[in-house]
Amino acid sequence: MTEAKMVMDNFMKKLSADSYRKENQPNNGPEINLDFIDRQLMSYSKLLRSGVIGKALGERG
Repeated sequence: MTEAKMVMDNFMKKLSADSYRKENQPNNGPEINLDFIDRQLMSYSKLLRSGVIGKALGERG
């Protein structure tokens, strides 16, 4: 346990001293705006009405 604490302490020191190179990944996803949210909600509603989830769960309807 003492060794684990020492490793963690050293890691935290390096982290706070900015010793690690940090890379940011670009956000290549869609822009989240009202149109995007509206399309997602419509898609979800369509999925619920399709009955696919009920069939997958073995429900009768």
